[in-house]
This record gives sequence, structure tokens and C-alpha cells, in this order.
Amino acid sequence: MKHILSFGFFILFSISLFSQTYDLTGMQGLRNEKGEVMLELSGYEISISTIKGQIDNDKTLNAIKKKYNLETILAEYSEPGILRANKIIESESKIKDRPKVKLSQVCYIFEKSDKEVDVISFNTLNQRDIVLEEEVIRVFLENGLIYYISDEQTANSISFAGREINLGSACNWMSPHNVNCKGGQMSWSEFPSFESANLDINTRIDANINENVSILAEDDIEVVFEGLPSLAHRVVYKQKSGFGRRTDPLIVYYIVQEVRGKYLSCVLSNYRYNRNDYELAPLLQEVMSIPVLPESAYNQFDIPQFEENQRQEPEEKEYLVNLVEIRAGSWFPIGSLKNAYKAAPSIGVYVGYPIKKVMAVDIGFQVAFPVSREFFDFYYRKDPYATKADLLVNVNARFRYQQEAAKNVYWTTYAGAGVISVQTDLEKEYYDDGESKWHSFETLDVFGGVNIRYKKVGLYLEYHYTPYSIGNKVRANYGNSAVNLGVAVCF
Repeated sequence: MKHILSFGFFILFSISLFSQTYDLTGMQGLRNEKGEVMLELSGYEISISTIKGQIDNDKTLNAIKKKYNLETILAEYSEPGILRANKIIESESKIKDRPKVKLSQVCYIFEKSDKEVDVISFNTLNQRDIVLEEEVIRVFLENGLIYYISDEQTANSISFAGREINLGSACNWMSPHNVNCKGGQMSWSEFPSFESANLDINTRIDANINENVSILAEDDIEVVFEGLPSLAHRVVYKQKSGFGRRTDPLIVYYIVQEVRGKYLSCVLSNYRYNRNDYELAPLLQEVMSIPVLPESAYNQFDIPQFEENQRQEPEEKEYLVNLVEIRAGSWFPIGSLKNAYKAAPSIGVYVGYPIKKVMAVDIGFQVAFPVSREFFDFYYRKDPYATKADLLVNVNARFRYQQEAAKNVYWTTYAGAGVISVQTDLEKEYYDDGESKWHSFETLDVFGGVNIRYKKVGLYLEYHYTPYSIGNKVRANYGNSAVNLGVAVCF
């Protein structure tokens, strides 16, 4: 009898557990021009898209893992309780340059037709909430998410924790629950409890610490948020480098508060003149104010410098620059040099020696094979001999500067010098053992170039100036300029 009662209790407990639902009223969704949907709910970034493929095709699943950057796969399975054919992939990954946080990911894949699948991706920096995920999936399968999704990218008005705020025509949605008004930005998320909202704001503070920013100031300040006395964690950041870098510091206010029965995690930011500037952008003034300013406020002469950082930043141990580059491309002659050959497919390799995080000195070697060759005069003991270019060998050193233009996108500029040798098909009358039997001529090579790559693969373009006539083996009309372009794989 005791075992029967225990079993009955387990059944009742299971029914209660699986009957839980999650309140989705705090969710917002946006649809882009490609038809893809992004939603935000309780610290989750949720994306919905349709891709071509079959649910049981490994190639399709691998493409999904690559698209959604599913790095460390924790589990991969099907859920028999869901009526539509499905696959579920659970994963987690580290975020580059943000060692204090990790990203939890789960992809639900549903068969849409014999040629397409629906993919619902859940990403969160917090602990996963299975009840939330299952409720979103249930509503998706019932076609109920459409009520939360908007096609508008402009944010003329927003619903902020149950209050409508009119912002005018100068504001846009950056992502769900993330609005920018040209001078101020605000993102927020609604949670079922104060504890979960507080955990989220602490995670966001950790996530904003990375090696590309300096923290100039950090403290707590009393504010009024949606009419309620609140405590904001104020952090002043300054970007160190990168394209489009702002020189003014970014001031961010992190706030957790219960507003109209909703527990909010809110991040408000604006660029100001210096770290002691407490003036708020118009967007921030819509929801918060600072009733008592610190004595140091509005010190316009306090211009922060990087060396003034109050935090001791860890010593940089990793180099941004790659150490090995393997390339395949082609040399294309310019001007008179086109009379000798039209192109020269090439292969090459560079080995780098970092001198700073974004700088390196490289030693390189390239070999090119001229095609569509024409005869030219090669001078040996002042006598001309008609011959053709057979092989180009280039050895050089270069100085390289590399920047991260965007996530996983790298922009590199470089300049260098070396020696280039052109081997002809003219055989020597006499030559020693171990010596090439073909006549050749050498000259100085001065060059500069750029390389833009995504992750490991990039495109390069460089200009070479090679005054071949200085060795008196060809005349000045032989030519002296070429461009080299191709694909480079970096490690």
C-alpha cells in the first residue's frame, strides 16, 4: 500500500510539473526584411527562421550548427512528445574577449516540408529556463507567436513595462526591447522575480567587460526610475581601438526594479563629455532622473586618459595577429610588363613574429608561374637573347598592422621589401653542379597591401614595384609594376 501511495504522489507531481506555463506578456518580437524573427523574453534572445534542408540530413544539421555557432554540443536528440518531427541540439560556448560569461544555446528544429525546416534558437547568458523554452515552443507550434511580432523597425512609441512612451521619429529598434534614439540607448527585460532580474543585470555587467574597453569609473548612484527611488550601478567605459571608435566615454546605468508588478532588468546608456558628466540623453530622461548630483558633476576639464584607469587590467597574453598565412592568387603585370606575360598564378606562405598585440613582422616566400608568355630580350655579356619568363620567386619581409573591424572580421594593412628573381627558359652554356642551368635576373621588390578576412579566410590585394632594369639584364622597357591578389588562409 505504501508503494502504491508513493507512485500516486509521483504521478501527481509530474502532472503538476509539466502543466506549468510561463507568462509571455513580457515578450517582444521583430521581423526583418528577410522574414527572420527575433524575440526577447527574460534575458533570452530567440530567433526563428526557415532554412532549406531535411531534418534527418546530417548536412542540414551541420549547416545549422555552423550558422548558429553551436560550439560545444552537450546533447542532440528528438522529443517524441512533440507531434511534429523534430531535432533538439543543446550547446554552450564562450564569448570571445568576455571570460566572465558563457552562452547557453539550444536549437529546436522542426520539419516544415520535405525541403525546409523551421529553426527556433534560444540564447541566454543566464541559467536556462526549461519552462520558458517549452512554453515558447508550444505557442510557436500553435501559430500563436504572431501576436508578439512587429514588422516596424522605427520606435515612434514603446510599451515600457505596461506604460506607453511616445518617442517621436528619431528612434529605432536595434533588437527586441533595445531602442536607440540618437544619443541614448535603452534595453530591458521582464522577469518573474526580483532575484532572476538581479542575476540578469549582474550577468550583463560581466558581459560588458572586455579587452577593448577601459573602465574609467564605477559606483552606485541613487536615481528615480519610473517614479520609484532606485539604486543604479553606474559604469563609465572608454573604447580603446577599432573602426568608428568614439572618443567620448560611454556612461551606462544598470538598474533592477519592480515596476507595475513587473521585475525589470534595465540597461541605459549615453555618450557624454567626460566621466563626471551626469547629464542624461532625452531617451534616458523618459524613465529616470538623478535627483542629487555628486560634487564632481560637470567637471568639464576632467578629460580621462587610459592610464588613469582605476582598475588594474590583466596583462595581455594573447596576440590578435595571426602567425601563419597560406595564400593562393595571381600576379597581374601593369604597363610594359604585360608584354612579357599576362598573369602568373602563385602560391605562398608567411610566418609572423608578433611585436605587439596588433603588430607583427613577417617573413614570406612566394612562387609564381607566368602564363601567356611572350619573348623579350635578355642581355648576357651585352648580347641580347630572345627568351621567356618561366618562373618568379619572391622572398621578402613585411611589417603588418591588424585590427578587428567587427566580430570575426579583420582588416590588415602592411608594407614590405624583398628580392624577386625571374627564371627564364634560356639555358646557360656552362653551369656547375647544383647550380641552376637557366639564366635568371633579380631585382628589389617594394610593396604594400591590404587583407580583409572573416575568421580564418580572407582576400588580399597588393602592389609591387620591381625595377628589373637595374641589373642590366633587361632594358627599362621591360616594365616594373604588378599587382598580386588572391585568397589567404590565416592561422
